[in-house]
Formats: sequence, structure tokens, C-alpha cells
Amino acid sequence: MGYQESLVCIRPQRMFDTMVRKCEQVYQTDYYNLFGANPVSVITLKQPLGGMPPGTKLLWVCGERCFHNEMGIFNGRLKTPGLYHLKIIPAEQLFECGGDKRLVGLKLNANSKTTENAYLRRDSFEHYAKRLQSREKER
Repeated sequence: MGYQESLVCIRPQRMFDTMVRKCEQVYQTDYYNLFGANPVSVITLKQPLGGMPPGTKLLWVCGERCFHNEMGIFNGRLKTPGLYHLKIIPAEQLFECGGDKRLVGLKLNANSKTTENAYLRRDSFEHYAKRLQSREKER
């Protein structure tokens, strides 16, 4: 056991917003208050990182290490096998601990709406989900 931060990459990327919707459904059940790896941020790459191209969206999750898997993050709600590939990457594999230049200027706390630098754009999960809802209502 122990606290862990990870980034979740879904391929194809067109499934990203579906993944966010599934997390919203899980929030409504209070699952994250009891268990799970809680989604806190959406990261959009502005430069390549870890073999991923610019424009890639990642879900930043935090919580007990044993929940950093598909079941722990989505509580069984992401059920489209064969349509996607999920990769869960520990944050320390992408960023250097203690002052990675790619994180400078980003506010990673949950209350911050949007911050960005030359490498990344960071939206709070809640802010990204609200923007997604607004876009869907406009359609």
C-alpha cells in the first residue's frame, strides 16, 4: 500500500472524453471517497513526452497504489473491451521528483481551474468535465 500518482493514457484518444464521463459516473456513487484512484487533473501535452505526441490527453489520478488499475479508477464502468487500450503510467516515470522543469508554473491542486506552461496544459478534472458538458449541450 501507499500513495501513488499516475497518468492514464487511452488509445485511441477519441475515447478520452468517454473515459472522463465514466469517472463522473463513479464520482456520483461516492466510490472515490471510500476507494479508488481519484482523477484530479486532465493534462494535455504541448510537446512530446514519454513517446506520446503533442495533443495527447492524460488523466492524472491520485490514491492508494493498489487502485491504480482499470477497476480501481473506473469501478468497472469502462466496459468497451477491444475498443481501447489503457496505459497507466506512474508519474515518476514521466517527471523527475523535486522540480521537473515541465511542471514549473502549473498549479496541480484540485481547486485550480487551468494552468499551462510551454510543455503542458493542466485542467482540474471538475473544470474539464464542466467544459465537456457545455460543449455537448451546444451540439
